[in-house]
Amino acid sequence: MNLVQQYIDHLAAELRQTFPTLTIEQREPAEGELAATEDTRQIFLTTEGIELGEQIADQGLSTVVLVPVMASTVMPRPSNPLDAVRTLRRRLKLFQAVQRSIRTFPPAVDGAALLNIVQEQPNLIEGYYVSIVGIEITFDLATEEAL
Repeated sequence: MNLVQQYIDHLAAELRQTFPTLTIEQREPAEGELAATEDTRQIFLTTEGIELGEQIADQGLSTVVLVPVMASTVMPRPSNPLDAVRTLRRRLKLFQAVQRSIRTFPPAVDGAALLNIVQEQPNLIEGYYVSIVGIEITFDLATEEAL
């Protein structure tokens, strides 16, 4: 199993512990699939494009890559001050869960991977308030191939 998938699984386990009533999906949501009701509460874990980790011109010889992982929680759009407080609380709780997952991920602890939180960004998507936390995973593909 590759290192990025290991981290996504590790993060999903942390999120299930932190948010036992939410559905944790390890995939990209389909158009129109977002929901935030009393019965449906979602977090999606996705990846973005693979980049060279060092950003140098080496004719493709570098084996160090960076893979962005996104943790996105879907919430109703806050319509009053109490909803705004709940929304902020969930955003902070998600951010803290991501921080814990980075601190406890074995390849990050032993130095085989570098994980950094890029930022948390709230967005309005399909009428829902979606908090997206970006995590960058940098590691050496050659090392992973040897595992």
